[in-house]
Amino acid sequence: MKILATAFCALNVGTLFSSAIYGQPATGRPRFQIEIHATGERGPTYTVANLSGKRVSACVLEISSSSQRARKSKTVWDALIQGQPPIEPGASISQYLPHVVGGPLPDRVEVIAVVWVDGETFGQPVWVNNILKNRAMRASEYEDAAAILQQGLDQNWSSNQYLQAFSDKPDSGPVYTVRTALAVNQQTNHTPQIFTHTMQFLLQSFRQQSDQLRKAKPILSPTILNNDQTINK
Repeated sequence: MKILATAFCALNVGTLFSSAIYGQPATGRPRFQIEIHATGERGPTYTVANLSGKRVSACVLEISSSSQRARKSKTVWDALIQGQPPIEPGASISQYLPHVVGGPLPDRVEVIAVVWVDGETFGQPVWVNNILKNRAMRASEYEDAAAILQQGLDQNWSSNQYLQAFSDKPDSGPVYTVRTALAVNQQTNHTPQIFTHTMQFLLQSFRQQSDQLRKAKPILSPTILNNDQTINK
Protein backbone atom coordinates (compact mmCIF):
# COMPACT_ATOMS: atom_id res chain seq x y z
CA MET A 1 0.00 0.00 0.00
CA LYS A 2 2.74 2.41 -1.04
CA ILE A 3 0.32 5.11 -2.09
CA LEU A 4 -1.34 5.15 1.33
CA ALA A 5 2.01 5.34 3.12
CA THR A 6 3.15 8.22 0.91
CA ALA A 7 -0.08 10.13 1.41
CA PHE A 8 0.07 9.52 5.15
CA CYS A 9 3.62 10.89 5.35
CA ALA A 10 2.68 13.96 3.35
CA LEU A 11 -0.31 14.56 5.60
CA ASN A 12 1.86 14.24 8.72
CA VAL A 13 -1.07 13.24 10.88
CA GLY A 14 -0.11 13.70 14.52
CA THR A 15 -1.38 12.12 17.69
CA LEU A 16 -5.03 12.95 18.25
CA PHE A 17 -5.42 14.79 21.53
CA SER A 18 -8.43 14.49 23.78
CA SER A 19 -10.62 17.58 23.72
CA ALA A 20 -11.81 19.46 26.78
CA ILE A 21 -14.19 22.26 27.66
CA TYR A 22 -12.09 25.40 27.41
CA GLY A 23 -12.17 27.92 30.20
CA GLN A 24 -10.74 31.26 31.19
CA PRO A 25 -7.19 32.62 30.86
CA ALA A 26 -4.74 31.43 33.46
CA THR A 27 -3.54 33.81 36.13
CA GLY A 28 0.13 34.14 36.99
CA ARG A 29 3.10 33.86 34.66
CA PRO A 30 3.82 30.26 33.58
CA ARG A 31 7.25 28.83 34.24
CA PHE A 32 9.54 27.88 31.37
CA GLN A 33 13.26 27.25 31.26
CA ILE A 34 14.93 28.32 28.03
CA GLU A 35 18.47 27.45 27.00
CA ILE A 36 20.25 28.73 23.89
CA HIS A 37 22.80 26.45 22.22
CA ALA A 38 25.06 28.49 19.96
CA THR A 39 26.73 25.46 18.37
CA GLY A 40 25.50 22.07 17.26
CA GLU A 41 25.22 19.73 14.30
CA ARG A 42 22.10 21.55 13.07
CA GLY A 43 23.43 25.00 13.87
CA PRO A 44 22.22 27.30 16.67
CA THR A 45 19.17 26.00 18.54
CA TYR A 46 17.22 26.73 21.68
CA THR A 47 15.37 24.47 24.09
CA VAL A 48 12.12 25.33 25.85
CA ALA A 49 11.36 23.26 28.96
CA ASN A 50 7.83 23.28 30.37
CA LEU A 51 7.99 23.82 34.14
CA SER A 52 4.39 25.01 34.46
CA GLY A 53 2.89 21.68 35.53
CA LYS A 54 0.38 21.79 32.64
CA ARG A 55 0.50 20.36 29.12
CA VAL A 56 1.30 23.03 26.53
CA SER A 57 -0.71 22.87 23.30
CA ALA A 58 0.83 25.93 21.64
CA CYS A 59 3.07 28.87 22.44
CA VAL A 60 4.51 32.00 20.86
CA LEU A 61 8.16 32.82 21.41
CA GLU A 62 9.84 36.19 21.02
CA ILE A 63 13.48 36.06 19.93
CA SER A 64 15.89 38.99 20.25
CA SER A 65 19.48 40.02 20.80
CA SER A 66 20.67 42.26 23.63
CA SER A 67 22.81 44.16 21.12
CA GLN A 68 19.82 44.86 18.86
CA ARG A 69 16.90 45.29 21.23
CA ALA A 70 14.66 46.90 18.61
CA ARG A 71 14.89 43.87 16.33
CA LYS A 72 12.60 41.12 17.60
CA SER A 73 11.12 38.13 15.80
CA LYS A 74 8.19 35.92 16.73
CA THR A 75 7.73 32.21 16.11
CA VAL A 76 4.70 30.04 16.81
CA TRP A 77 4.90 26.44 17.94
CA ASP A 78 1.57 24.60 17.77
CA ALA A 79 1.30 20.88 18.45
CA LEU A 80 -1.97 20.57 16.54
CA ILE A 81 -0.66 22.32 13.44
CA GLN A 82 2.73 20.62 13.43
CA GLY A 83 1.44 17.13 14.14
CA GLN A 84 3.36 16.78 17.40
CA PRO A 85 2.36 15.82 20.94
CA PRO A 86 1.88 18.62 23.49
CA ILE A 87 4.77 19.57 25.76
CA GLU A 88 4.26 17.56 28.93
CA PRO A 89 5.22 18.99 32.32
CA GLY A 90 8.97 18.58 32.66
CA ALA A 91 9.44 17.89 28.94
CA SER A 92 10.96 20.22 26.37
CA ILE A 93 11.12 21.04 22.67
CA SER A 94 14.16 22.04 20.65
CA GLN A 95 13.91 24.59 17.83
CA TYR A 96 16.27 26.13 15.30
CA LEU A 97 17.40 29.60 16.40
CA PRO A 98 16.72 32.02 13.53
CA HIS A 99 19.42 34.62 12.96
CA VAL A 100 20.93 36.84 10.30
CA VAL A 101 24.12 35.35 8.87
CA GLY A 102 27.01 37.58 9.91
CA GLY A 103 24.90 39.34 12.52
CA PRO A 104 24.80 38.85 16.29
CA LEU A 105 23.29 35.61 17.52
CA PRO A 106 20.03 36.12 19.47
CA ASP A 107 20.64 35.68 23.19
CA ARG A 108 17.08 36.08 24.49
CA VAL A 109 14.06 33.84 23.94
CA GLU A 110 10.85 34.57 25.84
CA VAL A 111 7.48 32.81 25.91
CA ILE A 112 4.93 35.59 25.34
CA ALA A 113 1.74 33.55 24.81
CA VAL A 114 0.57 30.06 25.69
CA VAL A 115 -2.44 27.85 25.05
CA TRP A 116 -2.63 24.82 27.32
CA VAL A 117 -4.32 21.55 26.45
CA ASP A 118 -7.03 22.23 29.05
CA GLY A 119 -7.90 25.45 27.20
CA GLU A 120 -6.48 28.06 29.52
CA THR A 121 -4.43 30.79 27.90
CA PHE A 122 -1.72 33.20 28.92
CA GLY A 123 0.01 36.14 27.29
CA GLN A 124 -0.42 38.96 24.85
CA PRO A 125 -3.98 38.80 23.46
CA VAL A 126 -2.94 39.50 19.88
CA TRP A 127 -0.65 36.47 19.88
CA VAL A 128 -3.09 34.17 21.64
CA ASN A 129 -5.60 35.17 18.99
CA ASN A 130 -2.99 34.53 16.29
CA ILE A 131 -2.80 30.90 17.41
CA LEU A 132 -6.58 30.52 17.36
CA LYS A 133 -7.00 32.21 13.97
CA ASN A 134 -4.32 29.99 12.45
CA ARG A 135 -6.09 26.89 13.75
CA ALA A 136 -9.40 28.07 12.30
CA MET A 137 -7.74 28.74 8.93
CA ARG A 138 -6.15 25.28 8.87
CA ALA A 139 -9.46 23.66 9.79
CA SER A 140 -11.12 25.45 6.85
CA GLU A 141 -8.39 24.18 4.51
CA TYR A 142 -9.06 20.59 5.59
CA GLU A 143 -12.80 21.09 5.23
CA ASP A 144 -12.49 22.56 1.72
CA ALA A 145 -10.29 19.68 0.55
CA ALA A 146 -12.61 17.14 2.17
CA ALA A 147 -15.61 18.59 0.33
CA ILE A 148 -13.85 18.13 -3.02
CA LEU A 149 -12.81 14.56 -2.14
CA GLN A 150 -16.38 13.72 -1.13
CA GLN A 151 -17.68 15.04 -4.45
CA GLY A 152 -15.11 12.99 -6.30
CA LEU A 153 -16.04 9.82 -4.44
CA ASP A 154 -19.75 10.43 -4.97
CA GLN A 155 -19.22 10.92 -8.70
CA ASN A 156 -16.54 8.23 -9.08
CA TRP A 157 -13.92 10.63 -10.47
CA SER A 158 -10.81 9.46 -12.27
CA SER A 159 -7.33 10.55 -11.19
CA ASN A 160 -7.31 13.24 -13.89
CA GLN A 161 -10.62 14.64 -12.65
CA TYR A 162 -9.20 14.96 -9.13
CA LEU A 163 -6.11 16.66 -10.54
CA GLN A 164 -8.30 19.12 -12.42
CA ALA A 165 -10.40 19.86 -9.33
CA PHE A 166 -7.31 20.63 -7.23
CA SER A 167 -5.28 22.35 -9.98
CA ASP A 168 -6.36 25.90 -9.13
CA LYS A 169 -6.45 25.52 -5.34
CA PRO A 170 -4.00 27.40 -3.08
CA ASP A 171 -0.98 25.37 -1.95
CA SER A 172 -2.25 24.39 1.49
CA GLY A 173 -1.16 21.29 3.40
CA PRO A 174 -4.14 19.11 2.44
CA VAL A 175 -3.99 20.20 -1.23
CA TYR A 176 -0.31 19.25 -1.35
CA THR A 177 -1.15 15.89 0.22
CA VAL A 178 -3.80 15.12 -2.39
CA ARG A 179 -1.51 16.13 -5.24
CA THR A 180 1.24 13.91 -3.84
CA ALA A 181 -1.12 10.94 -3.61
CA LEU A 182 -2.36 11.52 -7.17
CA ALA A 183 1.21 11.73 -8.49
CA VAL A 184 2.10 8.43 -6.81
CA ASN A 185 -1.03 6.82 -8.23
CA GLN A 186 -0.10 7.88 -11.77
CA GLN A 187 3.43 6.55 -11.35
CA THR A 188 2.41 3.18 -9.90
CA ASN A 189 -0.83 2.68 -11.86
CA HIS A 190 -2.77 1.19 -8.94
CA THR A 191 -6.09 -0.55 -9.40
CA PRO A 192 -9.27 1.55 -9.19
CA GLN A 193 -10.11 -0.14 -5.88
CA ILE A 194 -6.80 0.91 -4.27
CA PHE A 195 -7.14 4.42 -5.69
CA THR A 196 -10.64 4.79 -4.26
CA HIS A 197 -9.44 3.48 -0.90
CA THR A 198 -6.69 6.13 -0.90
CA MET A 199 -9.16 8.94 -1.53
CA GLN A 200 -11.40 7.59 1.24
CA PHE A 201 -8.41 7.46 3.58
CA LEU A 202 -7.52 11.09 2.84
CA LEU A 203 -11.14 12.19 3.27
CA GLN A 204 -11.35 10.56 6.69
CA SER A 205 -7.97 12.01 7.74
CA PHE A 206 -8.93 15.53 6.68
CA ARG A 207 -12.19 15.35 8.58
CA GLN A 208 -10.41 14.11 11.69
CA GLN A 209 -7.86 16.92 11.46
CA SER A 210 -10.55 19.55 10.99
CA ASP A 211 -12.62 18.20 13.86
CA GLN A 212 -9.56 18.14 16.09
CA LEU A 213 -8.72 21.76 15.32
CA ARG A 214 -12.31 22.96 15.78
CA LYS A 215 -12.67 21.25 19.16
CA ALA A 216 -9.34 22.64 20.35
CA LYS A 217 -10.43 26.26 19.93
CA PRO A 218 -10.61 27.88 23.39
CA ILE A 219 -13.27 30.39 24.34
CA LEU A 220 -11.68 33.81 23.93
CA SER A 221 -11.55 35.98 27.01
CA PRO A 222 -13.20 39.45 26.86
CA THR A 223 -9.72 41.02 26.72
CA ILE A 224 -8.77 39.01 23.63
CA LEU A 225 -12.13 39.61 21.97
CA ASN A 226 -11.94 43.36 22.52
CA ASN A 227 -8.36 43.43 21.28
CA ASP A 228 -9.33 41.54 18.12
CA GLN A 229 -12.26 43.88 17.44
CA THR A 230 -9.95 46.89 17.76
CA ILE A 231 -7.47 45.38 15.32
CA ASN A 232 -10.14 44.61 12.74
CA LYS A 233 -11.69 48.11 12.75
